Amino acid sequence: MLWMVMMAQAVAGDAGYPQVHAWAQRDEASLEPAAYTAMVDSMSEVGGAAFTRCMPTPAPQTLAAFTVVLQLDAQGRVVRTWREGEEAVARCVDAGFAGKTLFVPPKAPFYAAFEFQVEP
Repeated sequence: MLWMVMMAQAVAGDAGYPQVHAWAQRDEASLEPAAYTAMVDSMSEVGGAAFTRCMPTPAPQTLAAFTVVLQLDAQGRVVRTWREGEEAVARCVDAGFAGKTLFVPPKAPFYAAFEFQVEP
């Protein structure tokens, strides 16, 4: 079992953003409704706290969309992130997920995407 986890981490270590984002879409789609709700709630709590801490004062009138893909271990701890978006807020929110524990996923590694975009 340990060997499988180590191999999964090695594979993820070589993966780029497009691949891990696809894994996040796959893993999120595999969740039962209650687990999906737990995932969204936990990511919203941690991501919301990071936004509060990361937002400059005064807040910018526009903020570019960004996505942070999270790799979770069997306990739901964020062990790695990948980010699409380079603004300071995106980098700060990404860092805010490091080492945090979210929901307990049904498998490990589990990939989930925290996506921020302004709706028109």
